[in-house]
Amino acid sequence: MDIQAYISSGKLELFVLGELSVREQEEVMQMAKQYPEIKQELDQIEEAMFAFDNMVGQAPSETVKSKVLDTWDKEVKTTSKKQGSPKEETKVVAMQPWKTYAAAASIVAVVASVFAVYFATCYYDVDEKFTAMVNERSVLAEELDKYKVNYEQTDAQLETLLTGNFERVPMKGDGFEMQKDAQVDVWWDKGAESVFISVNTLNELDENSDYQLWAIGDDGPVGIGLVNAEQKFSLQQMQAVAAAGAFAITIEPKGGSESPTLEKLVVLGPVA
Repeated sequence: MDIQAYISSGKLELFVLGELSVREQEEVMQMAKQYPEIKQELDQIEEAMFAFDNMVGQAPSETVKSKVLDTWDKEVKTTSKKQGSPKEETKVVAMQPWKTYAAAASIVAVVASVFAVYFATCYYDVDEKFTAMVNERSVLAEELDKYKVNYEQTDAQLETLLTGNFERVPMKGDGFEMQKDAQVDVWWDKGAESVFISVNTLNELDENSDYQLWAIGDDGPVGIGLVNAEQKFSLQQMQAVAAAGAFAITIEPKGGSESPTLEKLVVLGPVA
């Protein structure tokens, strides 16, 4: 007889739950009487079921516990009587209370798991949406700050042009091979010797080159500042100019040059 195989068969658990037939219950009781290992396993299963019931639900009444704990002795006595007197009716106490409590505990566990998964999913979804809203609000706030800064800068630049006596000097690249679509405006206040430049269209350069603005007067071209091609439609202040007959932009090595590279002339604009 393989005792361990019999214990692992699941019959002992079904016996405690009252799920075996009368014949099978008698077999289990006979085996438990014959083999102490099986009797010990039955006792452990009963104790485990009591502990499980106490964790997941209301503890069974003392009456139910007594019935469960006394089942073994009653069934052993009943079996003994049957073996001693064949005509005597076999009486088996069914363990329905355990079946009821085990089923109820299983239902409670399943329902609790379903609710746990549901609320966890809802919380995760809400948390993701809240995080997305916070990130979106942060991005909008940053963009609003940028717009505010640009507005303030534009407002200040317009105020500068309106309060001064600026002359617009348009410069285009129509006549040059470098950038035919280039368009740049120079704003010059002769009395204040103040010069601003506004980029409309200028191609981006490589990292080793810069655009340089030149004021062309009686003494030749004078470099008055580097031009940022990416800073479009805003005023970039250049160095002061007292006299000039024209303005021009060339492409120079990074940082600018002392004299213009004429073969890289981009735009030219004569002063009216």
